[in-house]
Amino acid sequence: MKKIMLIGKTGCGKTTLAQRLLGENPCYQKTQTVSLRGSCILDTPGEYLEQRGMYKALIVTAADTDLILFLQDATDQQCGFSPGMASLFPKPAVGVVTKCDLCPNPQDRAAAIRFLEIAGVSRIFSVGLHAADDDLASLAAFVE
Repeated sequence: MKKIMLIGKTGCGKTTLAQRLLGENPCYQKTQTVSLRGSCILDTPGEYLEQRGMYKALIVTAADTDLILFLQDATDQQCGFSPGMASLFPKPAVGVVTKCDLCPNPQDRAAAIRFLEIAGVSRIFSVGLHAADDDLASLAAFVE
């Protein structure tokens, strides 16, 4: 698996996505510091994105990765990413819309996709973190 870094707001599903990509049972844990999950997934605290002063920590952490995943919760109507934020990183950035299974409104999903497009990601996957779905398998294949 490529070495990836997960970036997103607090509660967007970064830890749960990491657990699912690694084949683990999802178990909620608040990420307090950058955590290595398995041997290839760097899980970052949401506060690193929410507090602009922490962007430097994200940029430095990204240096050791092959791919950055920007996570946007489909049920969150606010974007956590700055326009063009993907350009801060010298690595490819891919978007993941999370919690699609909890979002019955297709307009909210479309808004989440648009937020990621504005952030400048190159490709977008949509996943439901609490249900088996084909997009998770596609994402897992992409990060292999």
